[in-house]
Amino acid sequence: MKSRAQEKYTNKLASTRRIAEEKRAKAEVNLNEQAVKTSEKADYIRRTGHLPSSFSFKLPSTSWCW
Repeated sequence: MKSRAQEKYTNKLASTRRIAEEKRAKAEVNLNEQAVKTSEKADYIRRTGHLPSSFSFKLPSTSWCW
């Protein structure tokens, strides 16, 4: 009985570790893709001196001022 519980616990722990590793790998891929896009936008701005039309700044709202 005890060995079965130990085996079940070990399997669950291994499964959790595998899922966590997959999520880490996916997050790293997304981060790398975002870095490539950012680099491409920066190169475009440096090359042309103009901001792309899809480029937008998110400025803080000043509506809280009285």
